[in-house]
Amino acid sequence: MNGSDSDLGAGVVLPTIGVMVLNHNGEKWLSPLFDSLLQQSYPGLKIYLVDNASTDSSVSLTRTNYPTVTVFRLSQNAGYCIAYNRTMPIAFSHGCDWIIWANNDLLLEPGCLLEMGRVAAIDTDVGVIGPSFMNWNSDEPNYYMKGKHPQAIEHVQRKSAIPIDVDWVEGSFLMVSRNCIHDVGWLDPLLSFYWEESDFCRRAIRNHWRVVLVPRALARHYGGGSSSGNQSDTTRASYLKLRNQYIYSLADPRCSFLRNVIRSFHLFMVLVKAGFKVSVGAAIYEVQAFLRLIPELGEIWHKWRRDRNGISPDPISPQFANVNVEIVGDCCT
Repeated sequence: MNGSDSDLGAGVVLPTIGVMVLNHNGEKWLSPLFDSLLQQSYPGLKIYLVDNASTDSSVSLTRTNYPTVTVFRLSQNAGYCIAYNRTMPIAFSHGCDWIIWANNDLLLEPGCLLEMGRVAAIDTDVGVIGPSFMNWNSDEPNYYMKGKHPQAIEHVQRKSAIPIDVDWVEGSFLMVSRNCIHDVGWLDPLLSFYWEESDFCRRAIRNHWRVVLVPRALARHYGGGSSSGNQSDTTRASYLKLRNQYIYSLADPRCSFLRNVIRSFHLFMVLVKAGFKVSVGAAIYEVQAFLRLIPELGEIWHKWRRDRNGISPDPISPQFANVNVEIVGDCCT
């Protein structure tokens, strides 16, 4: 941690922030989130809906009730990484210094963006910023804070102004600078959904950027709202979460690929053992997920080499090469 435990950056020029809300058939989440964003009173705020080919009324609701929100409507559901890779350059062309990858099932507490913006303005070594997450219905730290950053909880409770260095921040509301993205590269489409933010943060730290959590920036994440629409979405999300955890482990550029394979096999054994404690079916699911990775080992090895050498991934995978973006609304052009 750097700095002193006092108000950060009094009188600094706050950066322009573009909040990019990723959405697929999440109409019910949008109004509360947009309302909490508009209540932030942040002076340099642009809001975008990044809509992954929704078939509900998400776009029409946004255009009717929130005309200051610019809509990026994708021609097909391209997942997390490609949707952002495809639309971030447009937000940067609108003058955004920082952008936020935001899920739709979020609420911000008053002053959240101001605290994050002040940290961004103060330290040019900071490339990635995350808020502190509370439970959806209480003021207790949520599962992510307790599980991944328990050391930060006391700083949140005493409302410390000092940002805390961490190894990653949750991608449900992650703020990243334009300079960091230009240096580190794109989100990796190989990790289309889940673990993509951990991967980006690891690459950012490897390029000497600070990744920090801001104790006084408070947000609430429902969790799973974007993938709970139907059983097919939930099943697909569960598989991707497990698959991408293995890819993240196998592609760790800090270790040799052989060591990563050994560590990943150990992870596999741990997960299978945990699965047996639930049911035989759960253990079989773990085995099937692991075996499905074998045809991808060549691509994962290439990712490991690319990350080890600091090379950015391609922004768009071949199957999404024809994804188009329609810009609805001209408030930011």
